[in-house]
Amino acid sequence: KEGLAPSQEALDLRDDYESQVEALKHTGILEQLSGGELGIHGIDGREYHIPNYEEVERHMSERSEALKIKIEQGFTKLLLVPFGMSLDTLAEKYKETILKHHSQGKLFATKKEPTDPDVPLELDTNQPLWIWDEYKGADQSGKLVYNPKEFSQNHGGKTKTELLGTDAGWRILLIEDMPNIPRQNQGKTLGTRPQLEANMTPRQYLEKLGLDSYKDEVGMTPEDQLTYAILHLETTNQVIDDYQGNGSISYQIGAYFPASGYVPFAYWDRDFRQAGLSRSGADFRVEYLGVRSAVRV
Repeated sequence: KEGLAPSQEALDLRDDYESQVEALKHTGILEQLSGGELGIHGIDGREYHIPNYEEVERHMSERSEALKIKIEQGFTKLLLVPFGMSLDTLAEKYKETILKHHSQGKLFATKKEPTDPDVPLELDTNQPLWIWDEYKGADQSGKLVYNPKEFSQNHGGKTKTELLGTDAGWRILLIEDMPNIPRQNQGKTLGTRPQLEANMTPRQYLEKLGLDSYKDEVGMTPEDQLTYAILHLETTNQVIDDYQGNGSISYQIGAYFPASGYVPFAYWDRDFRQAGLSRSGADFRVEYLGVRSAVRV
């Protein structure tokens, strides 16, 4: 299937930016910093103000050539990720957002088309978010590494503390606005890029990002995933990665647990009536497990 995406000149992200800032404030992720700006407190004790729209535009203009191609390939959704904050805290914000939407009667399955009817989801209110034990404190202890080059002891990744020493506490990304990861043979092709489809291993997905069609793409992190899930729920009342509905489970191949050799993944589980943050081996493959990639701005 062929599709069309807007050019860089036609992409206006201001509304997207403003709605995300409002959602991040509404969920309690953004707070007032000591200087009066809005932002987050990082795990390193530093304050990180949220980038303003002019900063986003400046970053985009600096990478205009690469971004022009990726925008034409469908990367048209802005994602402002509070990467520097504690992963445990961000997961807690997701749990609170799920509970709030359920209490308001606004917790719905992911739609295939915007015009589809709302499908309410049941929820285990005692445990709305299941989290594998090894996630706890993993970004602060260094058990979780980011930007791995491969899934092995020679991963080449860095801890969050190392990244915060050289980078800002926010990740500005462009992603495909794709709450449902396509199953095998169901993806579209935009420009020269076929969408990444389910039913490959994390190792295969990471290798794919080295190919020309996927140039300049990076794997998403658990922080990216949680932010997208929170923002999508806040703006549409729908979960993402509803793999027993229209979607698939999503790997976060931008992170890695080297001690265990596991790669993070996330999902919505209708049977257990909860969201989940789990993991699998780097060579595990199943038809309903896929991936999202992102482009750094």
